[in-house]
Amino acid sequence: MQSSQNLLERIARLSGLTLSEEEKDILFSDLSRIVPYMERISELDTSVADAVSDDISDNEALFRDDEEKAPSLASEIVKQAPQAKDGMFHVPRIV
Repeated sequence: MQSSQNLLERIARLSGLTLSEEEKDILFSDLSRIVPYMERISELDTSVADAVSDDISDNEALFRDDEEKAPSLASEIVKQAPQAKDGMFHVPRIV
């Protein structure tokens, strides 16, 4: 348990976090409940998911054909704006 506490303190330091002892205890308690769930997830059989993903070619997964679609309601709303530019509302700068 002490090595886990040291690891938690190291992670906090590397993350640039300053934790009080109470925050460390809470975080350690939360992590000690989360880690077992993550270990269970890593034990799941994903062979079925791998087989399904192998059936899809790389091009199918990454690209699709371009399809022309009718203008959306959003473009109709932008057309009615007092000032619009490049399909977006144009508002005065505040800062």
